[in-house]
Amino acid sequence: MPTIKDVALAAGCSTATVSRALANPEKVSEATRLRVASAIDEVGYAPNVAARNLRRAESRTIVTLLPDISNPFFSEIINGMEEVAHQAGYQVLIGDCERDPARAEAYFNLLPTNQADGIILLTADIPRGLVRHADARADAPLVMACEFFSDVDLPTVTIDNYQATAHAIEYLVSLGHARIAAISGPVDNPICRERTRGYRDALTAGGLSSSAHVMEGDFGFRSGYQQGLALLDGADRPSAIFCHSDEMAIGVLKAARQLGIRVPEALSVVGFDNIGFSEYCEPELTTVSQPRHEIGQQAMHTLLNLLAGEAVVRRQTLSTQLIVRKSTGRPAA
Repeated sequence: MPTIKDVALAAGCSTATVSRALANPEKVSEATRLRVASAIDEVGYAPNVAARNLRRAESRTIVTLLPDISNPFFSEIINGMEEVAHQAGYQVLIGDCERDPARAEAYFNLLPTNQADGIILLTADIPRGLVRHADARADAPLVMACEFFSDVDLPTVTIDNYQATAHAIEYLVSLGHARIAAISGPVDNPICRERTRGYRDALTAGGLSSSAHVMEGDFGFRSGYQQGLALLDGADRPSAIFCHSDEMAIGVLKAARQLGIRVPEALSVVGFDNIGFSEYCEPELTTVSQPRHEIGQQAMHTLLNLLAGEAVVRRQTLSTQLIVRKSTGRPAA
């Protein structure tokens, strides 16, 4: 079956130019459009290109799927996406899946019904059947941001969760902490597995593997508070707690206040994400900062490049930074 590469070869231009002529004919010269049309006839290229491009011209909509729209972590990512999309003449439709497969399916159904051009996923909590079926459609590109699939190869913009966590734990060890607990997100989430692996390996490197203690949360304030109470309400409590999200870390700070445990004098707390609240809670939170705005920008650039038929980097890994604030210090003697 003829492909877009065959069309490009016959027309004497790049595949990107062919894709642009089909998707946005107003952006190429009349001569190029005629040359591409002639090449299509010559090689017998006959996908549903016309319908797809008509749909794109009418839709100009990108769907972004979130696991929980109330989580402030996503705000800067969406801002970055909106910035790039607006410049390219696209709009962003935000879909809150609420970790419900039926809701996710409803948004995926916007692709075959010609109401959206592509989807950016900010969650891996999506039925794999939906993802694989959509990924098989050449005219319905998907991009993953922040999280990633271990069993589906999508273009992905993320961070090195393992190394970012290991660096945070190494910092706590350098302060003299020997009892460092962790509150993870959902244990079946790939990024949580990577963060837990970084936590355990950093403890092992510091000669503290026997002190590893991981409790499962859900990234939210309440789970951090509840698990914080469980970790701190006892004689053998940790001197430091590393959390997979700032929301859970702030929940731990509340639990510590309720139990009369001073931070950082008697307990150090480290979060992950550097959301806005982290700088304004009491005490200010030490946290791993993700480049959230840049993640959003790069994810949208990647999707728009796919729509234009251009080659993209399959895995983009952006840098993180440990922001040291007032919630960490040396352990009490």
